[in-house]
Amino acid sequence: MKRVFLIIMAVGLISAQPSFAQNSGKVDKKKHYLSAEQLPDASKFLPNPPEFGSEAFKLDSLVYEQGKRLRNSERGKLAIEDAKTSVKFVLKRFSPAMERELTQEKYPKVAELIKKSNATARLSIAHAKEYYHRKRPYQYFGEPSSVPDQEEPNDLTSYPSGHTIRFWTSALVLAALDPDHQEAILKTGYDMGQSRTIVGFHYQSDVDAARLAASAAFARMSVDPLWRKAFRKAKRELNRK
Repeated sequence: MKRVFLIIMAVGLISAQPSFAQNSGKVDKKKHYLSAEQLPDASKFLPNPPEFGSEAFKLDSLVYEQGKRLRNSERGKLAIEDAKTSVKFVLKRFSPAMERELTQEKYPKVAELIKKSNATARLSIAHAKEYYHRKRPYQYFGEPSSVPDQEEPNDLTSYPSGHTIRFWTSALVLAALDPDHQEAILKTGYDMGQSRTIVGFHYQSDVDAARLAASAAFARMSVDPLWRKAFRKAKRELNRK
């Protein structure tokens, strides 16, 4: 796990060229650190999602079936909780891993960094979701998910997973802020992504692709002056408490 984190950070540092200091594209600085045009477009580097009937899709189907068997367990209940994406929830979910109570009130700089980092990373998969136009598991198998209130019959945006890119981005940011707890933080972020396969909202390949996209977006954000400034403020805030 340490090796994975160090590789991701190294990608960001190696990419730190002067040209990145020049912003291109329109950025809503209240919501994002970078524009979609500045981020790696996931549709241009991710592999195609597995075709129905392929060996890779059989693996997706196997993980789906395994997830169904967990739905009535405590792990299944946690997976339902992980359907939430608010900053409040994300901070609460990572609190045990960091051995402190993370709230927006106690750590406003950390909360803002997580919120904007997640929103920025999410931009990198927007085109991919439309381009691949993939059915979700509950649609393909014709079975209800664990979060029926979130189901939509015409929502063909399974690949990559939007929840997972938020959770893995959060894990990368928090692990960078608190390296003393990096393994526990990354394990939490990983488990949150796997929750999407348990509730039946995403295939394993959706989740895996989202982690790759999140890592690419994080590497790009990590060399942006605005992000780095926000990161330093969040780091000071975390250290003071």
